Formats: sequence, C-alpha cells, structure tokens
Amino acid sequence: SALQKLVTFATDGAYVINPARQDPCSVVTTTFGQSINPVLSWAPRSGQMVRVICMSLGFVFTCNVVLPASFGKQGTQSVKSILFGPVRAKWARTVGFFGSAFKQDSLGVPTFTASQRYVGISIRTFPSEVAPALPDVSFIGATPTKRSGKKAGGSTSAKVPSVPSRSLLEMRDKTTWSTNDDVGAWDGTEYFKQNKKLSMKFSFDVLHTLPRLTADPNFGDTVMVLYSASTYRRDNVAGMSLSLNLYGIVALSWCHASE
Repeated sequence: SALQKLVTFATDGAYVINPARQDPCSVVTTTFGQSINPVLSWAPRSGQMVRVICMSLGFVFTCNVVLPASFGKQGTQSVKSILFGPVRAKWARTVGFFGSAFKQDSLGVPTFTASQRYVGISIRTFPSEVAPALPDVSFIGATPTKRSGKKAGGSTSAKVPSVPSRSLLEMRDKTTWSTNDDVGAWDGTEYFKQNKKLSMKFSFDVLHTLPRLTADPNFGDTVMVLYSASTYRRDNVAGMSLSLNLYGIVALSWCHASE
C-alpha cells in the first residue's frame, strides 16, 4: 500500500529524505545568508545549495500546528510545534545519520517531557510575538471602528504571511519559518486508507492537494513530520545542539477512529 511504501521511503532524490534510511554521504552542510549555523543541504548540482526536507514518522504527544500555543515564560510569544514519539529503532538511526552528516560525535537533541510521562522529540517554528488584543470598551457604550488603512502622508498595509505549504520549493526556501507563516497541516488519512493497491506509491507532490486539517491531531494519532535540520552552539553548553525546524505535518491515521 502507499502507507507501507511511505514507511520504507528513503529519498525522492531532489527534495525529501527519511534520515532513518538515508546515506549521510548523499548530503552536505552549508550556511545560508548571514547565519553561521550549518544546515543540512543537498550537494550542489548547478552551483546553488538548497535545503533538505527531512521527514519522520511517529505518534503525537501534543500538537499545536493548526492553533499555535503560547511560548516563553511571559507568554508574550506564540509557536507552532509538535511533540511526538518516533519509533525508537528508527530514531536511533536518524540521530546517527545527523551525527555523521554534521560530523559531530554527539549532538544535543530537542526533547520535551509531556505530562511527566512521555519524552518526545520537539519540532517547532520560530516564535512570534502575540498580537495584543483590542481593549474591551463595550462597558462605556463605545464600539471600536475599523481603520481605513491610510494615514496622512502615506498608507499602511498588513504583512502577508509567507506560504511554505504551497510547494516543496517554497517549503525549503527558509531554514526556519515563523509562527505567523502558513505552515502546512494536511489530512492524509483518507488518502492512505483508499490506496490499498501494492502498486500505489506515495509522492510528495500529492502533499499540497490533500485536505487541510481544521484541528490539531490528538494524543496517539500517527503523523508524518516535515522539517529542516541545522546545528547551533548554546551558551554555556559543551558541543553542538541539533535544531529541528517545522515545515509541516501530515496526519496518517487516527488513534480513536470509528470503525
């Protein structure tokens, strides 16, 4: 079935890899823009370096991709993130792949404990400032009015979110996407349920045609997580740390699906 083919997927040779099944010699690391942090990339084919899109399968512990969660001690930021539990043997190979690819004997891995029971892998966007809520003035009988979008001497326009979910090309255009960007959350449950024939093979080109999720997956649901990988050095911490940056998620099956 298409789902079985996805489990054994290694690479499409141009965009996506499964680090648990990929040869680290097939990728390189490089920096982009002004950042000094190495990013997992494809070996140059036409003189231009491009980021690798990584995929991992696992079970949801907590997920806030459709609806962001508050972030930081003061709660003044929001973040899109997923905490999931990958299959242990596959994740061991994944970490080994990253160690070889980034040429590090040891790497700090972003983990988090949920409900003091489950230690999962944390993959998230770059936090964004939470927009302040309009003050409630109803108690004085006034109603906030809409702004015209124009001011004396010029005009203003709202920032349009970037759309990494529109194509694989756009998805890998940045190492880290913002919480305000349209990070993809797709429902692949019906697609994989219907594609039972052994000849079926999942293509990542199908990704953008799948229905969008209207709610986040729940505990125990099976998902595919798409992300970029980079390393950075933390203050007062020896060695390098691994940064897994959210590109999107695909729901594969529901834990409590009705029969």
